[in-house]
Amino acid sequence: MIEILLKEWIERVKYYIHLIADYSIKESQVGAVLDDVLNLSGKMLRSKLLLLCAFLGTNWKNNKEKICKLAAMVELTHLASLIHDDIVDDSPYRRGKVSIQGKYGKDAAVFAGDFLIARIFYYGAVENLNEAVSILSKTVEYMCIGEIEQDLCRYQENISEKKYFENIERKTAALFQAASYIGAKEAGCSEEIIQKLELFVKNLGLMFQLKDDILDFTSNSKELGKETHKDFQNGIYTFPVIMALKNPKAREVLLPIMRKNKEEKLSLAEILQLQNYIIQFGGIEASYEKIKYLSNINRQLIKELGQNSKITVYLEKILNDLEVEN
Repeated sequence: MIEILLKEWIERVKYYIHLIADYSIKESQVGAVLDDVLNLSGKMLRSKLLLLCAFLGTNWKNNKEKICKLAAMVELTHLASLIHDDIVDDSPYRRGKVSIQGKYGKDAAVFAGDFLIARIFYYGAVENLNEAVSILSKTVEYMCIGEIEQDLCRYQENISEKKYFENIERKTAALFQAASYIGAKEAGCSEEIIQKLELFVKNLGLMFQLKDDILDFTSNSKELGKETHKDFQNGIYTFPVIMALKNPKAREVLLPIMRKNKEEKLSLAEILQLQNYIIQFGGIEASYEKIKYLSNINRQLIKELGQNSKITVYLEKILNDLEVEN
């Protein structure tokens, strides 16, 4: 069964994650950060996607160790980005727990994130994984550009849907695409299959972000595992806000709140009013519709990838887990 195979390979990926991230600073605060991060309590979705894409190829059985090394490099890139995201967002929580920077301080978090990136590229170089190093380097560049562009859009009342998706394609979806490309390419998938997989995982990344945007307006901090409405309070207007603003009546009531938010911290009552307006004027509904649209594209791609039903069924399971219903 694909679940058993995937579990076996993920254990090997974890071995390489610890091998790549090995460090001699165990007694330091940075060492404590790395111990915490390498606990690997998350879903490791990017690693799993890389492996699943590889399983669709013709050369994965004879290439296990290299593919697992590549999956480890991708996962460590993701872990480093999470550390840096917490610092940029000044986020006290991550997945319902105290964030790394909240627990150990910004200095230790910065050093730990930088250390992981350095180890990834060093390991890739000495193992002659040059193509993967090149792809991941470019992906980190895209992720940084996405964050920078998002910062440049802060407090913009007329940010467009197009610009929003440009930003999240870079900062969120780019690593999904890199994972799929690396896995599929290494296992000998055809260019046609690689392109379809890249589109599939890009859509997954976009759906991830849209789901997160929805939950930010419909969940409390305990359910979401982080402070809610943080993006809005930082002047980052996500898809539900952008879509609600298309309604002229919504603009009348939302713009005063947005302008006040730029000058001073909103009260709890104002934040709750904001949330009600976003829901009332269709921002959440429009986000659900966008997820449904992307999901329909992916379901068609799954049909086109149907030559290996066991793997495509698992891809569909991931898709089902991401879908949200109104």
